[in-house]
Amino acid sequence: MFAPLLFLTSILVPSERVASRSGLFSPNPSASQFIERVNALRNSQGLKPYAQNAILMAVAQRHADYLAGTGALTHFDAQGKRPFQRAVDAGYPVGGDLALGGSFAESIHSGSGLSDEDVLAAWQSNAVDSLALLSPEFKDVGVGIAAANGAAYYVLNAGSDENASTAVSPTAFSLTVTPGTVIPNTALPGGEIYHIVRKNEALWSIAIAYNTTVAELKLLNSLASDEIFEGQKLLIRRASTETPTPNEVPVTVTLGIPTSTATRPVAPTVTNTPTPLPIAPTSLQSGGVVVGGITLAALIAAGLVSFLSSRRRT
Repeated sequence: MFAPLLFLTSILVPSERVASRSGLFSPNPSASQFIERVNALRNSQGLKPYAQNAILMAVAQRHADYLAGTGALTHFDAQGKRPFQRAVDAGYPVGGDLALGGSFAESIHSGSGLSDEDVLAAWQSNAVDSLALLSPEFKDVGVGIAAANGAAYYVLNAGSDENASTAVSPTAFSLTVTPGTVIPNTALPGGEIYHIVRKNEALWSIAIAYNTTVAELKLLNSLASDEIFEGQKLLIRRASTETPTPNEVPVTVTLGIPTSTATRPVAPTVTNTPTPLPIAPTSLQSGGVVVGGITLAALIAAGLVSFLSSRRRT
């Protein structure tokens, strides 16, 4: 009976010892291996290795899980909080000027079939992500790795607690973005609407303010992720398209009646009516003259013929 108890004791005791090392313990072996590769890269650049921090590991893992759940790449969480705000809320004393983001940085990446080397290469090719990897000012790091729908999501948080203010509560700088902070712009004469991103605004809060969706804003502005920047000009609505006015059929108004009624013009109907030839008027008197003239002419002709015939005989 004592053998099983001894076995359980041997398992639990090392776990308690490891858990007591809160600054070095990570529940994700893959994340720890990734940090080893990050430190190897820093060593090749003559930089001090990062110290794996338990708080930053938890912050990075939660954000990696959020990215995997939404399928979008963004530095804002569901409440609109930025990386250093999430770290402060979790209890990490971010150093530097928190009004400028503090001494803190975050790199994110996702894709299918990624290796650790692929992710590191992608971050090194970007100036902002390269700073998180190779900054000489940061000393602590946390990495989160999650997967969903065949894609892996990587999050790296690096920061320093130097010059951190101990008088500030962790929630003092939790500048959560709310829809009320977004002031919508009015439409231009052509109907299009633009919005200039202000400090602490997120894509989701802008979408709510303009009664649209994040997907629509990303489509209009060709955004690959929810990431936006202060001063960025976003197209909210395209110019309104004019509806063509149909051609009106001309009408005529018939006047002369108490209420004029518009009527369509009717093409006149042409009827070809033959014109009768003029007929001379006739009467009984004119008819008698004609008959008398004809009779007289006939008698003259007959007499002339008789006269000519008698002369030939003689």
